[in-house]
Order: sequence, then C-alpha cells, then structure tokens
Amino acid sequence: MVIAGEWRIDEDGISRPYLALEVGGKDGAIAEEAFLVDTGADCTVFTARLLSKLSGSLDAESDQSVLLGIGGQSEAVTVRAELRFRTMQGTQVTVHGEFAAAIGSTSLDVSLLGRGVLANFDVIVSRRRNDVLLIAGNHFYSVTG
Repeated sequence: MVIAGEWRIDEDGISRPYLALEVGGKDGAIAEEAFLVDTGADCTVFTARLLSKLSGSLDAESDQSVLLGIGGQSEAVTVRAELRFRTMQGTQVTVHGEFAAAIGSTSLDVSLLGRGVLANFDVIVSRRRNDVLLIAGNHFYSVTG
C-alpha cells in the first residue's frame, strides 16, 4: 500500500510535508486534519483545535502530561482515537491508538504525525522530488543511481 501526501506552503512561506487524514472518535465522529509529517517527533500530537472538534467523541485520560519540543513545553492529555489514511489504490487504512493532544490553544499550530505512527511504514519525504509517501504491505521502494 502507498499513502501519498503533499508539500504545502505554510503561513510563514516555508514548504513542509503533510498528510491529510481523518481522525475518528468512539461515537463515529470524524474530523479531517492535515498532519505535518515529523520524523523527529516521538509521538503523534493533535492540536487543541482538533481536540475541541472531537471533544465528545474521544476517550481522554484524566492525567495531564507535558510535551517537550523545540518550541518549549506544552500541557497535553492522552486520547484514544483512530487515524484513517486513504491509499493511492483507494482503500482505507486505520491505525488505532493513544495519541497526545495539546490542551493549550497557542501551544501547537498543526497536528504532528510522529514516529509512533510512522514506524509502521517506510517513509519517504523528498522535497526535491515533491514526494511524501508512506509505504507498507506488498509495496516497496528501491534507490537507483
């Protein structure tokens, strides 16, 4: 299976790799969200905005935690949700799990797709070729000269 993303120009004028996916909660609620593909992030993190869209449909842990990153620290909660990816072949792939969700409205501008999810795939992020690809299953890649 191959899941394709795209390079998008953010408000600061910098192009970054994104994947558009659906986030599903326990009651069938679904929100579409563009996630920044962040191979350096330890975990996948939802923005406070996404958390509020799905607030009634996510199982949230009562304990708060702190996320540390290059921008400092942010308060977060852990939520149970499913991430739904659309493959280039037209099928849907779902990843169930517990994910971090920022609770401060200014703490995170975009949701991050981190290594906790990315570890399930071969990840290709090539600005030069405009590729953002997640590869798994019967598909593979090769590097040629």
